[in-house]
Parts: sequence; structure tokens; C-alpha cells
Amino acid sequence: MKRYLLALLSLCFLWSQNCDDDHIEINNLCFFEEDINVLQQVIDNSYQSNIDLGCEEGNDYCGSPNPYMDNPESWFWKTIDGVSYYFANGNGIVEPLELGIQEWVDGRLKGIMCGAYIYCQLSGPIPEEINYLTEIETFRVEGNYFSGFIPESICDLDVNYDNSLEFDITWNRLCPPYPDCIDTDDQYWGQFDEECSDCNAGYLPDCNGDGDCCPESWVGDGWCDNGELGTACNLICYEQELADCEECSNFQGDLNSDNEINIQDIIIVINCILDNNCEDCSDMNNDGISNILDIIEIINIILN
Repeated sequence: MKRYLLALLSLCFLWSQNCDDDHIEINNLCFFEEDINVLQQVIDNSYQSNIDLGCEEGNDYCGSPNPYMDNPESWFWKTIDGVSYYFANGNGIVEPLELGIQEWVDGRLKGIMCGAYIYCQLSGPIPEEINYLTEIETFRVEGNYFSGFIPESICDLDVNYDNSLEFDITWNRLCPPYPDCIDTDDQYWGQFDEECSDCNAGYLPDCNGDGDCCPESWVGDGWCDNGELGTACNLICYEQELADCEECSNFQGDLNSDNEINIQDIIIVINCILDNNCEDCSDMNNDGISNILDIIEIINIILN
């Protein structure tokens, strides 16, 4: 019996290792990693939008994304090489293979339906990486809460934009100008765009409400844009900017705010320098840049 179990475990191990390098294994099935990543970005954008849908306590169907998609009793099936699967695991977080109705063939995402009567309740921006879905044939997300600008990359999809059964993004909260591949003259086209600003793509309305537009890339870039600097851009109403404007720890060099200055703080500076994504607090000598000199400053604090 013991030998049988060991053999079975060995087979399971071998089965889980047979995915190509650009695929990932989920539940002993192989999926193209970039397809999964795009679905994950859609989910992340929905969570991060913090949209208020007026949900009442105890409503298991209300939220963005729709929390019921994670319910093991949900009906959101996935067709993989002609076989239906249900991946909902009830862990409280909507995951890529729980999102709407999907069709996969040979590890590639061929279709996703999250539109009317499916109630995925997606929000936030459509990911710029949407064109990574190079094998997609059906993309239906009508009647959700997507907002912001439609990325030009959506025109790279291999879909029939004139066929609403294959491609439909109508009746979201998407803002003009729209990409050329989107037929806004279609009788069914429409968006709830009352909250759209006059800012061009890549820019966001200033939080002062004065009609100014600020670069979207400034939000969450590690620099505090609160309208008090020469740029005069106030982005503090955007959640990701709040972290940029948090005050540093009372202990100079305590970058992780654990009330200790040690090797962990040095590692934080090294990582942010390598990633080119340092915050003001890591600029120990206040010269406007984080580099080896700031690492030396922290080392000196530790030694002294």
C-alpha cells in the first residue's frame, strides 16, 4: 500500500511539471501565463477602484468584482478543451479562473464573457496589457463599471469589432476619445460617461477641482503631489497617492517603520534603487536622489 501511494504521488508530481515554460499549472491544468496575468490585472483594478455599489450587509452578490464568483456554488463555468470546469474555491478572493465564463483551448484564452446577465461587476480601467490576449476571439464585458480611457492596445485583439456577439464593451463608464477600432456610431453604443473629465488619455483631473489635468504616471510614483510644490498638481484624492504623501518614521533610517534601524532598512534602499522606485524617506542626505550615499548614511547610523 505504501509503495502504491508513493507511486501515485510521483505520478502527480510528474503531471504537475509538464507545462511549457510560458505556462503555469493550476489544478493540474496548463494555462498561458500572460493570459492569466491579464485576467488578474482586471481583477486587481476592480478591487483597487473601491467603487461604491451601495452594497447592503449580507449581500453575497454585491461588490466589484462580484464576490459570488468565488462561491463554490456559483454557476460561472470554464470550458477547457471542450470540458466544463468550476474553479471557485470560496477563499474570499476572486481569482482569474473564477472570472465570468471562459473558454480555453490548448492553454490559451479564446473567450471571456462578463457582460450583461453574467454580472461580473468589474470596475477600474481596462488594462493596457489587454492586447496580450493574442488568441482571444470573444471579449464581452458590456454592462460593467469599467472607467477611464480605453487603451489603444485594445485594437490589437483578433476579434470582429463589428459583431457584438464577439466584442462588446458598451454601457460601462469609459471616457472619450475612443480608439479608432470602436464603432461609436453603432446604434447600441453608449457609455455612462457623466463623470468623465476633459483630460486627454494619460492624464487625470487635479483634485482641486479647477479643471487642470495632471500626468497619471505621477500617482503612486513615490513623490508626494499634494499641490504644495511648484508643480501645483494635487493628486491626494487618488488612493495610490496617499502612500506617497505619508510622513517618514520618527527614526531617521527606519524605512519599514518597525522602530529599529537595521539590515532590513538597507535592503529596502538597495531594492528601491535597483527598481528605480525610491520614496522620499530613503533619501537620507536630502540631495534629491537615493543612491549608495544614502546606504552609507544608514550603515553609519547602525554603527554609531
